[in-house]
Amino acid sequence: MIDGKNYYQILGVPEDALLKEIQSAWRKFVKENHEDLVPEWERQAAKERMFTINEAYAVLSNEDKRADYDNAHMINGGSQIELVRSRVRKAKEIIQQDCALITRDDLKMIETIIDYLETKIQEACFKRMIELIGKRPEMARYTVTLAFDEQLLNVNTTLFETLIENANHVITFEKVYLYGEEIIGVSGKEHKERNYNQLARLLCHRPDLAKHFVFPSFQEQVSGCESNLLRTLLEIAPEIITQNDFNQYVDSVNGIRWVIHSQLRSYNEQAIAWILKARPDFVRKPVKKKTPQELPYPLRSNP
Repeated sequence: MIDGKNYYQILGVPEDALLKEIQSAWRKFVKENHEDLVPEWERQAAKERMFTINEAYAVLSNEDKRADYDNAHMINGGSQIELVRSRVRKAKEIIQQDCALITRDDLKMIETIIDYLETKIQEACFKRMIELIGKRPEMARYTVTLAFDEQLLNVNTTLFETLIENANHVITFEKVYLYGEEIIGVSGKEHKERNYNQLARLLCHRPDLAKHFVFPSFQEQVSGCESNLLRTLLEIAPEIITQNDFNQYVDSVNGIRWVIHSQLRSYNEQAIAWILKARPDFVRKPVKKKTPQELPYPLRSNP
């Protein structure tokens, strides 16, 4: 307990929250308390808040630590497995009911459980969302996360395509940011490239959000993906990339050692050339040479 609040209250999540809900709440707090977003006079308080929030997140995001915490504070007497099962049953009920009855809370609940559903149920869920968008366009804004989940899970349905073709105006920069972060954790080069290509498609429909595609486009290159996000960004909005953005990317590339990852380094050097061609005003800063370290006395050669 901290100031009379348990960790669930600190993060603002229910005591039966699943990991996805806990991660979402933590990310929200991180963004709200970022030093670039709070007034200078409030930065120290923001740091203190984040210390408490991070402490709560460190426990609740770890299955074993969370179980020990719950037992110590008499929280969540029921089985976590049974909690998941009950939400799976609820999700099945939601996708079977009339579209007119589906609520925003229903969709938020499905978001928390989508990773646990069998592939066939996931497909049925995403198809239901497509039908919902067609019958109730005002609900499209609540299907954005599920559309990105569809891509991350590599489910063979068309919710993402339906959303960007018919209601891409409901996609916010926060959703793009989170999708870009999620792609980093995707396993398999081909699957990862598919997701970056989907981001490139989205960028073509939402060039007004271009600045939020800069980091994912650099991450695409550093991860060795041969997809089209960076090239699409350079075609549509190269002016959105700043010198500071470029400097940070160059630092990442310089950290890729030629001896160990020559192909990856060569690929990123090519990407740097693309950027410099699109932005001739940029200057590539020189590589910092490491200062040679003097050997400890016993290993020095005799004068």
